[in-house]
Amino acid sequence: MKLTYLHKEIPELSGDFLEEETVKVGLGREYNNSSAMQIGLSTVRLAMELDILLPSQAKDNEIPYSPDSDSLVFKAPLTTALVNKKIVYLRGWKHFESCVKGFNVLGLMAEQISLEVERMKKLSTKDLNNLKLEFLKSRESNSGKKIFTSSELKKIEASELLQINDETVAIWSCFSKKTIYCSTSSNMGISCHQVLRLMQAKKLKFKNKEFNLMNQNEGSLVIWCPDERADFMNKEKTFFLRELEKDQPQITKLRTYINRQQRDPGALSDALLTGGYFFPTNPQSKDEMQNLIFVALKLIEKEKKIPLAEILKDENVKRTFDTLCIHVEDGKVIVERGVESGIYGLMVPYLILLEQFLQNNMGKALSTWNQASIGAALAAIALADRILRNPMELDDSVRSELNSLFPEISKFLDSNKLGRDLKTRIHGVFDLSNLQSLAQLLGVVVENHSSGRGTAYVGLGSSSYSNGNRCFEILKNSIVDGGAFVGKDAFHVSTHSINPFAQALIFGEDLFRYLDQLKKTKSINKNIIKEVMLHARKPEPAGATALAGYLLSRLDAGTLSMIEIAYVLKLIGFDKDTFLEFAGYGFKKQGMRSFLQEAYEEGSNMFNFAKNMLLLLDWADGDLLDRMKTEKEESMAKYTQFPLDDIQFEQLDEITAIYLTGDNCQQPSFELTEKLVHSCWGNRKLIKEFLDAYLEPKRDKMEPLNNSRNESTLVLNK
Repeated sequence: MKLTYLHKEIPELSGDFLEEETVKVGLGREYNNSSAMQIGLSTVRLAMELDILLPSQAKDNEIPYSPDSDSLVFKAPLTTALVNKKIVYLRGWKHFESCVKGFNVLGLMAEQISLEVERMKKLSTKDLNNLKLEFLKSRESNSGKKIFTSSELKKIEASELLQINDETVAIWSCFSKKTIYCSTSSNMGISCHQVLRLMQAKKLKFKNKEFNLMNQNEGSLVIWCPDERADFMNKEKTFFLRELEKDQPQITKLRTYINRQQRDPGALSDALLTGGYFFPTNPQSKDEMQNLIFVALKLIEKEKKIPLAEILKDENVKRTFDTLCIHVEDGKVIVERGVESGIYGLMVPYLILLEQFLQNNMGKALSTWNQASIGAALAAIALADRILRNPMELDDSVRSELNSLFPEISKFLDSNKLGRDLKTRIHGVFDLSNLQSLAQLLGVVVENHSSGRGTAYVGLGSSSYSNGNRCFEILKNSIVDGGAFVGKDAFHVSTHSINPFAQALIFGEDLFRYLDQLKKTKSINKNIIKEVMLHARKPEPAGATALAGYLLSRLDAGTLSMIEIAYVLKLIGFDKDTFLEFAGYGFKKQGMRSFLQEAYEEGSNMFNFAKNMLLLLDWADGDLLDRMKTEKEESMAKYTQFPLDDIQFEQLDEITAIYLTGDNCQQPSFELTEKLVHSCWGNRKLIKEFLDAYLEPKRDKMEPLNNSRNESTLVLNK
């Protein structure tokens, strides 16, 4: 029953609003599961068009940022042995510094390209050929010289133009001249810039002539990003964004805001005035777009002093409306769908994870831990899981495309059911400095930690969720329908104090993975250090949030000890000073005081954790090893009492995938990397002994006292 704040209904109060709205929500063009999956698969096709490869079968020695592989899934042996659970890392594509926003951008672009392809299909053969000739005529070398002369263009036969892919021309038609207006905190804009550069770098060949998909002077981007003076911005992100403006030839400009409320309406109004694209970092539902369009039109009326009727006749406004599936009817603006294709692009990492999981027979259950950010990455995985649980809802053409791109998933769905034959669980992690929004809507209460003064790592502090938020709607549907995301019990907190330790572990896994492929007699030289720096990456704080939340959940439940974490960091090569330097605090006493003060502000638990971790990192290896062994026994025993998922799930052969996102931060110096490499290389024997003892998690057979899903008291079978 809808809440109306009345004891009894009053008919006179339930009629039409006093004034007819100028912007309305319409019906008829909503996304469904099939159209959502179609955009996700189109995202993959677009990535392949830009020479991003679907990952081949993973090898044990595969390393991130490898020039011949675009794999996203990497085994994490050190983390596995640390937490006594099989762990893999799920990354973003290297072309976007592992940032998930690359999938978001490609999803938004894939939808626009699909719309353009549909428009091209309606053209006559003559008009389509003229469009292809226009594309060829506009091709230039980097020096500005035309690739095809007028006489060469005249000699091209109609049959030869069939060699030119319609999708290729659609990419050029969409993005060579129109400007993208991206509203973001930072990473979405960086990823937009990177995609345009990929389009400029893409090589094509026709009639023995080579040229690029887009010229160096094609493609345009305006990033609406936080002003460096804003209290929710940080210097590092400002530096990366400013570098984009300097990148030559210039395609990117910045527009800055201090008040977040300026961001989306400002970017949208700019797009409307120029006929460009509106790419919001937060996916927008129809209800949210109705509000944004209303505010943006009011903004244009006020600033340009143009009446609404004239604005709606503007050709640029009409062009942008077309890209947003908005039309004008009797002077009213009708919003038919939201800007949601970014979510559908973000489904791709989960599809790749599942494909590789099935391809390599990795187990009978899959648990994923995802940083929540604005909710889009988390919601996308929940949606992908839900769609694959109901494959009969997919159109035949979509199912055929799924079979082509993800054959293992398609083969599995032919005779099995996701959620039954392969169990899945989805967890979300949020930054405690950003408790509002999604955590608040899910009813999450944090008792053990305080937010402190820290600026939110994730989303730079998204402060609210508006009416009709699509991300929350997807997650709520999963909760109601018994999907892979179960709600607040699967939504976990991370703190600023634990995050640097998660960053160090992730970097350490990369470092160990690279060194482990070297011959044991190899001597470490400067060339190896340089190679390590290419393949071992420190994630930005948001990129480590999922692992930080996982570790903190285990620590708070008493199923993991800080001594276990400290021991693995020591094996990697960290001590107190190198850790503080890696974390960005320097190695002087003032840096240590700053780190501990920030931890103190997050409560006594985090203060004691941070203080004791620094002490442990300077313990002798032998003393730490002895303590670690006894602590680990306790951790494994207690996990049988307080598992992260229900006991039926925990009994299965399970893999936990930690979703990393983004290396857009200052990387460790050559000197620091050199210290860590030498220390890690010197610890080869200790690392081997540790992995031999703990790499295969020990499974005690457990059964619940009753069938309640939330029952956490367990007994061991004798």
